[in-house]
Amino acid sequence: MKNIWYSYMKNENKGLRSFVRNLLSIFILAFALIVAGIILSLNKYNEVELKAYKEVTESVLATKLENIQDDVKSVTSDLMMLAESASLKKYWNDKEGVIEDLEAEFLNLSFHHYVFDQVRLIDEEGMEIIRINYNSGSPSVVPKEVLQNKKDRYYFYNAFQLNRNEVFISPLDLNVENGELEEPLKPMIRFATPVFDKQNVKRGVVVLNYYGQNIIDEFVNQDNPLIKDQLMFLNSEGYWFKGENAADDWGFMYEDKRNLTFKNRYGAVWDSIVDTGQAQFETGSGLFTFKTVYPIPENLTPNKSGNLRTVDDYHWKIVSFIPFAVLHEKSNMRWKQALFVLSLLFISWLFVLYRLVRAQYFKLKSQEALLERETALRELNATKDKLFSVVAHDLINPFNSIIGFSSVLLQQVNEKDYEGIEEYAEIIHDSSSRAMDLLSNLLEWSRSQIGKIDFKPVSYNLNQQIHEAVLLLTDTATIKSIKIVTNLPSDFAIFAHKEMISTVIRNLISNAIKFTMPGGEIVVAAEKQNDVVTISICDNGVGIPPENLAKLFLMTESYSSLGTAKEKGTGLGLMLCKEFVEKHQGRIWVESEVGKGSCFRFSLPVHKQEVNA
Repeated sequence: MKNIWYSYMKNENKGLRSFVRNLLSIFILAFALIVAGIILSLNKYNEVELKAYKEVTESVLATKLENIQDDVKSVTSDLMMLAESASLKKYWNDKEGVIEDLEAEFLNLSFHHYVFDQVRLIDEEGMEIIRINYNSGSPSVVPKEVLQNKKDRYYFYNAFQLNRNEVFISPLDLNVENGELEEPLKPMIRFATPVFDKQNVKRGVVVLNYYGQNIIDEFVNQDNPLIKDQLMFLNSEGYWFKGENAADDWGFMYEDKRNLTFKNRYGAVWDSIVDTGQAQFETGSGLFTFKTVYPIPENLTPNKSGNLRTVDDYHWKIVSFIPFAVLHEKSNMRWKQALFVLSLLFISWLFVLYRLVRAQYFKLKSQEALLERETALRELNATKDKLFSVVAHDLINPFNSIIGFSSVLLQQVNEKDYEGIEEYAEIIHDSSSRAMDLLSNLLEWSRSQIGKIDFKPVSYNLNQQIHEAVLLLTDTATIKSIKIVTNLPSDFAIFAHKEMISTVIRNLISNAIKFTMPGGEIVVAAEKQNDVVTISICDNGVGIPPENLAKLFLMTESYSSLGTAKEKGTGLGLMLCKEFVEKHQGRIWVESEVGKGSCFRFSLPVHKQEVNA
């Protein structure tokens, strides 16, 4: 593709250039029309979907409002039925004869309706006459001796001021017993209305303690996935009965939650809600829909005179909040899908265009590939020629020494002239050793080049391997009075090809011995940092001139020098070390100063699981 583009930019084929230009013009126009059509279609679809969301939310809130109003009407209907019952009117004239019938009537209401925590009749002095406790589904009449006076309770005082057919509804709050919130929490609303005798004289009040949880459950049990967990139920001051989070609920009942209000969280949104009956609007946060619940039925509304709260004052707010991300989730998904389809269309067209122009440039591409292979082959041949030139030069010298001195040695033995034969034998031995080292390294290198060495790293003890290499070369070092010191962590394991690393370590220690003065010291050390292990072989020998450091590991350079005891090097060992280290994805380098010594280091990445093991 790069070569095709290069040829196109160089204008080598004018006919194809014109073809590509015309094809691009058609594509851009068609693509622009498709994009415009998709944008218009998606915008229209999103508008319809948003309208549907709003209508669904309005419908859900209207249903909730109607359900709450029906619940309240049902309770007030039960309340008025008790207040106007014939048994109750008879009671004021014949208390002893009617009390049992009246208790049975109150008990029957509690048993069959199961929404009242308490059903009570209180006289004009505030004393309970009848109290029915629901007792978790087992209603019972409270004995007379434990009945209480409720004269100081606000619901009695406010209800007793009402006229016939007027109802007092207390705020929805949590039930309190002995100054403490009852556990588990029990939401409660007290419905009360005055009762009159046959002479129309006000004689007391009937009170129904209604389980407010029945209303709150309207907001908990929500099957619509769009507004699930998004419905809120608030009092007129903006405190949550049921909020987005349970921790926000009933803030007005706790001293440390007084600041948990809708206004404090949503600011100006509450200002738009508080004095408005119902509305729906969208902000940067999302879609808000709300309705106002006036729980006191209009036909039972108390007078606006006195201290009683009016129907307008006493209200609740039903609020639905759909966050922006939820509201536009499907819309955003459609935009992403459209972008994906357009991307596929664009890529497909580019592929077709590429296939059309590719054939015109196939010949050029083949020629360039052939030229690259030819260049690579030349470089490979040059490298091998250089390698074998080095090998031939280094290999001939020791064999010449072996042949020459062995001939002299043979002649002197024949003549029984034994003077100097020890020196000749030593020269032959040294030359043989150099030849063996060179052939050994050459064999290892050739096996590596043709893939005869299977690279199978394993986890093994580096300490043991280094000690074996040191032991193998101790005799050589001892001849020159050189001390080899190891500085290794205990039980140091690495993950590597054991034979390759052994070859690297032996070569580096052997080189250090060659270039260290008699009486010198060689330090073999290893350390691990993160996932890399670094092995160093340092000596205090002759060092390497700076201009020769860059030549040490290059196949195309020939660098070799005599050791401190006139030892000759092969010139191949460091190249072999470099290749073996790089097979492990590691690196090898040297730090040296003339007259002070050299430090060869190589690093290997360590497999994490092997290290952890």
